Amino acid sequence: MIRVLGPLEVHGEAAAGAVDVGSPRHREVLAALVVDAGRVVSTDSLLDRVWGDVTRGGTTTNLHAIISRLRGRLREGRTGVELSTVPPGYRIDVPVDGVDATMFLDSLAQARDARTRGDLETARRVVREGLALWRGPAYADIAQPFAEAEAARLEGQRIAAVELAAEVDLMLGRHDEVLEELPALVAEHPLRESLRGHLMLALYRGGRQSDALAAYDDVREQLSDELGLDPGPQLQELRQRILEQDQTLLAPATSAAPPGAPTEPPVESAPAGQGGLRSDFVVPTSRLLGRDREIAYVRSLLEGSTQRLVTLTGTGGVGKTRLAAAISEASVGAYADGVVAVSLAPLTDPDLVLPEVARALGITGGEVVDPAAAVAEHLRSRRVLLVLDNLEHLLPAATSLSRLIASCPDLTVLVTSRTVLRVRGEVQYQVQPLPLPEPEEADPDALAESAAVALFVDRARSVAPEFDLAGLDPDNLAAVGAICRRLAGLPLAIELAAARVRLMPPTTMLARLDDVVAGGGARDLPLRQRTMRAALDWSHDLLDDEAQRLLHRLSVCSGGFTLEAAEAVGGGPGVLATLESLVEHSLVVTDLDNPTVSRFRMLEPVSQYAALWLEGEERLAARAAHREHFRALAAELEPAYRGPGTFDSLAVAEREHANLVTAIETGLADGDADLAGWLAWDLWLFWWLRGALVEGRRLTSAVLAEDVDDHVRVYMLAVHAAMAFAQGELATAREGWEEGDGLGERIGDGVGRSHNLAGIGLVALGEGDLDRAVEGLEATIALCEEIDLAGAWMWTLAHTWLGTVRLLQGDLEAAQRCVDRALAAAHGRHDSLATYMAHFTAAQVALARDDAATARDRLEEGVRLSLDTSDLANLAYFLDALALVESRDGAHERVATLRGAAARVREGVSGVVYGYYKVDSAELTAALEHARSELGDAAYAAALARGRAMSVADAVDLVLARTAV
Repeated sequence: MIRVLGPLEVHGEAAAGAVDVGSPRHREVLAALVVDAGRVVSTDSLLDRVWGDVTRGGTTTNLHAIISRLRGRLREGRTGVELSTVPPGYRIDVPVDGVDATMFLDSLAQARDARTRGDLETARRVVREGLALWRGPAYADIAQPFAEAEAARLEGQRIAAVELAAEVDLMLGRHDEVLEELPALVAEHPLRESLRGHLMLALYRGGRQSDALAAYDDVREQLSDELGLDPGPQLQELRQRILEQDQTLLAPATSAAPPGAPTEPPVESAPAGQGGLRSDFVVPTSRLLGRDREIAYVRSLLEGSTQRLVTLTGTGGVGKTRLAAAISEASVGAYADGVVAVSLAPLTDPDLVLPEVARALGITGGEVVDPAAAVAEHLRSRRVLLVLDNLEHLLPAATSLSRLIASCPDLTVLVTSRTVLRVRGEVQYQVQPLPLPEPEEADPDALAESAAVALFVDRARSVAPEFDLAGLDPDNLAAVGAICRRLAGLPLAIELAAARVRLMPPTTMLARLDDVVAGGGARDLPLRQRTMRAALDWSHDLLDDEAQRLLHRLSVCSGGFTLEAAEAVGGGPGVLATLESLVEHSLVVTDLDNPTVSRFRMLEPVSQYAALWLEGEERLAARAAHREHFRALAAELEPAYRGPGTFDSLAVAEREHANLVTAIETGLADGDADLAGWLAWDLWLFWWLRGALVEGRRLTSAVLAEDVDDHVRVYMLAVHAAMAFAQGELATAREGWEEGDGLGERIGDGVGRSHNLAGIGLVALGEGDLDRAVEGLEATIALCEEIDLAGAWMWTLAHTWLGTVRLLQGDLEAAQRCVDRALAAAHGRHDSLATYMAHFTAAQVALARDDAATARDRLEEGVRLSLDTSDLANLAYFLDALALVESRDGAHERVATLRGAAARVREGVSGVVYGYYKVDSAELTAALEHARSELGDAAYAAALARGRAMSVADAVDLVLARTAV
C-alpha cells in the first residue's frame, strides 16, 4: 500500500511500520511515478519532475540507480508494488487498492453514484471511508511542483467529498454530525458559499436560527470587504427562508438535495455540449501531439481544485495556446453553460480585459456601463469555463479577474501567461517542453516514441509526405534526435525546423539550425507565433531595461547557474528581484534540486536568443565575470577531491561542469589562457574520476597550444600526460611527463615537477620496466619530502604505486610496508581516492599471501568508496578482483556475475584509467574457466548475462550483500 494522503508512506507485509524507501530523492522519484500509477512515465519526465534539468544528480545513470534501489526495497518489504522498465521510461504497477489516493477517488465516485440512486446510507458510509484515508495534506513531504499540483487537485476532491458527506447527513437528518465537522472547513474556505449553505441549514435544524443568520452575515461581510459583492442568490434565498421559519427546511429529504442548500453538481453531470464552445483562438489545424496527459491532468485541476483558477505558464513556443485550445474543446461536456475562450494578445490596455470577456460572452449594447459588474452578474449563476490566452502583458487585470472568480461560485478560469498572476487561489501549471529522445537512440521506432521526434515527423510529413525515419541513414537519423534536443523540445521551434525538410536533409539542418529556426511558420498564426524569434521578442519586450540586461548577460552561462553565479555575471548582489522577474516571465526556469541551492537555467533556444543581444565590450565583460567566478569555484572544490567533502565537491563540479568547461573555452578565446590553464588544473582530477578523458585531453591540448606561463605549462603537461596514460597511450604520456619534469626542474616548481616525476615512474610500471619504476617513484617520494609534502597526496600515491612494483618483484614485506604507509596517510587526510587506490594494492598483497578474508575486506571497502565518488573505472577493477576472491571460495556463480557486472561498468569509461592496477590476468582467466567448467556453459552464460544487466547500484548491492546470486 502506498499512502500519499499525508506524508508519503509505503507499507508491506515484511515490516510492521512503513518501508524505508531511502533518501528524499528516492521518495521524490517514487512520488513522481505514483501520480501516474499504471502509466508509463518517460525518463525525461522523471528527470524534469524530480531534478528540473542538469542539476546535481540529475542524470539518466543516477535515475536508473535510484529506480533499481527503490525496486529492491519495495520487493524486500513485500509491498506488492513493482517498478517496470517500459520504454521510454518506467511504470509503477500497484495492486488493486494499492494507492490511498486512488481508493479515495473511487470512494467518492461510488458515493456520488449511490447518492444519485437515492441509497443515502451507502453514500454516507462510502464517502466517510474515503475521507478516513486522509492523514494530512496530500504529498505533504514532497516539495516539488508536480506534487504540489497533484495535492491541489486531491484537496479539491477532498472538499467535494466533505460537502457530499454533509449533504447526505442533512438528507438523513444527521445535522448534529454536520455541526461537529463543518465549522472548521468553513473557516478554511470562508467564501465557499456551498459550505456556508450546508452550515446554515444544519444550524437552523439544530434550533440555532440566530447562529444560522449570523453565519450568513459573516459571509456577506467578508464578501463585501474583500470583493465588494453580495452573497449569491441561492444563499440569499436560504437566508430568507430561515427568516420566515420555513417549516420545509426542517424535514430531511430522502432523495433530493436539502431544500435551499446550494450544491455543486458533479463534474460530468451536464449534458455533453449543452453550453457549447465559443473561441476566438487562432491555432493550426494540425494534430496536437504528446499532450494527452497534460490535457487530462489540467482538466482534473480545473474540475476538481478548490481554487478555480489555473494558470498555464511556460516559455514562448512551448505550446500554451495549443494546449489551452485542446483543453477547451475537451471540456465542453463538463460545463453546463459552456466554454468561452478569449485571445487577449491584441489588447494593450489591462482595463479592456473584462470588456473583451463581456464581448465574448455576448454581453453587448450601450447599457453595459460597468463591464465588471455586467460580467459578474452574467456568470453569477452559470457553470462556465472561461479560457483567457496571453495575459502576461496585461497583468494588472489579474486583480479584477480574481474578484470575478470569487463572486461567481460556478466559474472556473484557465489562463495562459508567460508569468504567474500572483493572485490568491491561483494554481500554476508549468507547461514543459516535449519529452526528448535518448542521445544514443538509433532505432527508428524507439526514436519515434519520443513526443518531440513524433512532432518533428508529423510536421515534416505535412510538407514532404514521403519523409520516414526508417528510410534515413544513421547520420540523418541521429540528426533528427539531435535537432529535437538542441531545440529543447519546444514545439514551435521543432515545427519551424521540420518544415525545412523539403529544402535540406536533417544533417544539413542540424549544422544550420539557427538559420532554420529563424524562418517563418504558418501564415494563419498570430505574428508572435510565426517565428521562434518573434515568440521570444514578445517576452523580451515585456521586460524592463535591467531585466533585459541580466537576461543577455546570463546567456554566457552553460547548463544552468546558481544565484551566486547570476550575481557574479549580472554585476553584483541585488539581482535576485530582477532574476525573479525573468523566472516569472518563463525566460528563466527554476531548478529544484536541493533546497539549499538556488539554481536556474534557460532553455537553449532562449539562451541563444539572449546571446544575440550581447555584443562588444558587454559580451567580453560578462564572459570575464563568468570566468572569474568559476575559476574561484574550481579552486575551492579541488582540495576536497583529495580530502574531506569529496562526494559533495564532486557533485558540485558535476552540476557546474558545463560552466567550468565554458570558462576554459572563453579564456582561450578571449586571450586569458593562463586562467584557463589553472582552471583545467583544478578540474583534472574530476575528469579522471568521471572518465571524462577525451574532454580533459582536448582542453589541455588547447591550453598547451597557447603561449602560457611556464608554471601553467608544467601542470598542463602533467594533466595532458595523465589523460593519455588513462587512455593507454603510454608513449605519449611518457613524453609529456618527461617534458614537464624537465621544465619543472628548470623553473624550480617542485609541486608541479612531483606530478610529472611520478608519471615517469607510472609509465615504467605500465611498460613492465620495474627497475625504472622504482627509480621514478622513489625519486618522487624524496622530492615530496624535500619540499615539505611528506604524507601529502603525491607522496601517498607514490607509496601505493611503489607497493605494486614491490609486489610484482615478489617482495611482499616491502609491498606491505608501502601500502600501510599509504593507507595511514590517506586515512589521516580523509582522502577517499588515495584510500581505495591503496586498498586495491593491499588486497593484491593479501591474495599473494593467500589471505582471502583480508583481500575481501579491502576490496569491499574500496567498492563502498568507489560508489561514494561514482568512480566507475575504479569499481570495474574492484569487481574483477573480487571475482578472484570468490573463485578461491568456490562461489563460481558469483565469479561469472561479477565478471559480467565489471564488463558492463567498464563500458561506460573512456579508457583504462587505472593502468597501474595489476590484476593477475592469468589467474582471473583461470578462475573464469573454472567457473564455466563447474557451472556448465548455459548456467555460466546466464550468470554472466545477469551481471551485464546490472545497474551500478545493483552491482554494489551484490558485493556488499555477500549472498549467492
